[in-house]
Amino acid sequence: MRGVLFAIAGGFFLTLQSVANARISQTIGTWQAATITQMTGFIVAILLAIVLRDRSFSAMRRVKPLYLAGGAFAAIILFSNMTAVHRMGVTLTISLFLLAQLALALWIDGRGWFGVMKRRLRGPQIIGILMMVAGIFILKS
Repeated sequence: MRGVLFAIAGGFFLTLQSVANARISQTIGTWQAATITQMTGFIVAILLAIVLRDRSFSAMRRVKPLYLAGGAFAAIILFSNMTAVHRMGVTLTISLFLLAQLALALWIDGRGWFGVMKRRLRGPQIIGILMMVAGIFILKS
């Protein structure tokens, strides 16, 4: 149940962040807004680690370099998200982002990449993706 609540909260905050970033970027520029977002996210993460007394920073040395690229991906995500919100609006942007996330997640599960358990893509998953695509076409019209 906790996982569901965290996923819902993440979805809410992703949407709020998309709107806030798009508004900020109109004033100061897209890359500047991405920088502020990354910086404030870093500060909040550090503060939470301090408040929660999480001292596992020494374990960061064991992280594979490939996975350290996540921060760089975040900059690209922010830029893409802000640019898309400006051009298409929040609803269509988030819809396409979710579709892209789900499609890649299914691909990763199907291949067993990044150490995740390999799962076979079946009919219900394909139907779900097609329903999302149909939903996006309905939202766009």
